[in-house]
Amino acid sequence: MGRDPKWFENRMGDLNRAIQIPNNNERIAALGDFLDIGTVRNMDEEQKSIFYKAQAELLAIPGHAKYYQDKIEEMRKKVLIDSKRTPQELEKMQNEGQEIMWESTYEHFREISLRTLQFMPSAETVSVLGHFLDDPEGKDGKNVIGRLIENGQDYAPRPRNAEQAAKSIRKLGIEHPPFQEPGPNPHDGLFEGEVDAWQSWWSQIRDGKRTYRFIGSKIEYGADGPASKEVVQRAERDRKRDEEREVGHKKSAIAPETGSTAAVAAKPLSIAGILAACALIGGAVWYYLRGRKAA
Repeated sequence: MGRDPKWFENRMGDLNRAIQIPNNNERIAALGDFLDIGTVRNMDEEQKSIFYKAQAELLAIPGHAKYYQDKIEEMRKKVLIDSKRTPQELEKMQNEGQEIMWESTYEHFREISLRTLQFMPSAETVSVLGHFLDDPEGKDGKNVIGRLIENGQDYAPRPRNAEQAAKSIRKLGIEHPPFQEPGPNPHDGLFEGEVDAWQSWWSQIRDGKRTYRFIGSKIEYGADGPASKEVVQRAERDRKRDEEREVGHKKSAIAPETGSTAAVAAKPLSIAGILAACALIGGAVWYYLRGRKAA
């Protein structure tokens, strides 16, 4: 089935109206919906036109990524509160028109939001994804309200926040990423050790031990944005120190083996010396005895 001939015209009209929304948070939410086009493997020219315009508008708004972090945390806090309410309390809230934060609503929003961030290559986005890389939710096999996460026959459980953050941060175009994919990843899954590698990388960024930059850019970033010259120099010193320490550890590991080899090599020389001494002594004794017989 072909696309509606007016699809592009209608979508571009919706996009232009979203751009005009005065409230930043509302504008971010509206523009973020257009980035879903980026999940299409081979975007055509019309799709690219809408996607890149929405992306550029979003990245120009301060808080474009922080909005999603704050919203996820706000929803998580509320779902934890509402999940403890009695059926009577929930019914009363519904009758009064109050919003109830259901578990499924939170789960859907957090997954979509963290996935959307993969299309926002900025230092702010890296910081937000770094925040969720350290998120322990789901690590114990339980969801946000403490229920066991189970695999269904026809579906896989939603990725936990740290997993989705890793899947998104690797799409941002960071130069020299801490994890190199060993092969094609057509299903957008995660490789073993990938989450741990990104968590360790972010920990070093957060602690000021290293910086990063995007492919094609010369700007070095730290956890809070562009890094100062002092931070870059300190990170470089720490990196060199760690490399030297690593080399030192390798040498220390090899040294005992080298010493053992030298000791083994020295043993034949020592034995040869003893044999030579014995030969000299034996010769001297033989000459002495011979001289006595001659006398």
